[in-house]
Amino acid sequence: MKLPYLTACCKEAMRMIPSVGLTLPRIVPRGGRYIAGQWFDGGVRVGVNAAVIHFNKEVFGDDAEEFNPERWFRANASRMDRYMFQFGGGSRTCIGKNISLCEIHKLVPEVLRLYRFEMVDPAEELKTMNRWFNKPRHLDVVVKNRSADM
Repeated sequence: MKLPYLTACCKEAMRMIPSVGLTLPRIVPRGGRYIAGQWFDGGVRVGVNAAVIHFNKEVFGDDAEEFNPERWFRANASRMDRYMFQFGGGSRTCIGKNISLCEIHKLVPEVLRLYRFEMVDPAEELKTMNRWFNKPRHLDVVVKNRSADM
């Protein structure tokens, strides 16, 4: 079964708050290199951060700072996919990427079917703590069984 809006919501959630917040650094080779038009001397440590890439307005649009799953139905969705770095990239892509995506697409619909989630204070700004993984801080949620609603 395909659930395109669920897929869009999952992509958007991972775009807004990628689980890994580090740069996956590399050392510039001897002699230096141009990277994205910028010169770097050899021996310099460089890296990219998903949390920065994922808010690039040239790629994700002027509304890049907003949660908007509909962006994944735009004509440039395949370009946006190429800039998603929530599982790393290239030779440093997370080995568990595919199983994680399978688990997300199986678990999330089932959990949402069974339970309803409400923020205790919807106006409170979400804060994260980054120590390899980006973890929510003080995310107070009430979970209610949907069968109790009937």
